[in-house]
Amino acid sequence: MTSFNQTFRATIHPKLRTVNAFLFFNLLAVILTMLYAIWENGFTNLEMIGPVVLWGGLFCLAAFVRVTLKSERVLVSDTYRLLPVSEWVLYLANLATSFVALVYMGLVQLVLLVIGSAMNGSAVRAWIRQYMNLNLTAADWHQFQVYGLSICGYAIAILLWSWVFITLIHFATDAISAFIPGSSQRIVKGILAVLLTWGVIAFLNWVGALAGKLIRLISNVGTFNMAFNFVTIIAAIVVVSLLNVYLMKHWVEARY
Repeated sequence: MTSFNQTFRATIHPKLRTVNAFLFFNLLAVILTMLYAIWENGFTNLEMIGPVVLWGGLFCLAAFVRVTLKSERVLVSDTYRLLPVSEWVLYLANLATSFVALVYMGLVQLVLLVIGSAMNGSAVRAWIRQYMNLNLTAADWHQFQVYGLSICGYAIAILLWSWVFITLIHFATDAISAFIPGSSQRIVKGILAVLLTWGVIAFLNWVGALAGKLIRLISNVGTFNMAFNFVTIIAAIVVVSLLNVYLMKHWVEARY
C-alpha cells in the first residue's frame, strides 16, 4: 500500500506549481505597480502597502479557487484513484496538500507585506510609534496570544470546512448523475440546489456572527465561548469528511 507521505508528495507538486504561477504574476503586478507609482509620484512618496494588499488578496482568492479545482480533480482522477492507497489516505493527503499550498501562498504574501510596509514610510511608522510602543503587561501579552491563536485556529477551521463542504456538493452531484435516472435528476438537483443555497447562506451568516463575536470579545464588550464553537466546527468537518469518504468509496467513480 502507498503510504500517506508518498501520497502527500504525489499530490503536493501540481498544487505548488499552481501557487508558484500565481505568485509570479502577483510579484509582477506589484513590481509594475511600484514602477508606475515611482514614475507618477517619485520614490520618496512611494506607498506600497495598499497595492501589496490588493494584489495579494486577488491572487490569493484566485489561487484558492484553482487549488480547490485541482483538489477536486484528484479525488475523481484515475491517476490517483488507481493507486494502491485507501480512500481515507488519499482524501486526507489531498486535503493536507491543499492546505500546505495555501499556507505557502500566505507566507509569501506576508513577506511581501513586510517589504511593502518597509517601503510605505510615514503611515506605517506612525502607526508603529502610536500602537506598538505600549507597555504591555504579562496578562496583556497572554490575552494577545490567546486571541491570535484563536483567530488562526478559526481561520484554518473555516478553510477546511469550505473544502469538505465543496467536496460534499461535488460528490453528491456526481452520485446523482451516475445512479439516478435522467428523468429524476432534474428534481433531485433542484432540491440539492435549494439545500446548497441555504447551506451557503447559513455558513456566511455564521462566519459573520463569529467575526462580530470575536471583535466584541477583543474589544472587551462581550463574551464568547470560543472552545464550544471551535469544537462544533471541527466536529462538522469530521462528520462531513466521513460522508465524503463513504461517497468516494461507494458512489463516486473515477472519470479522468
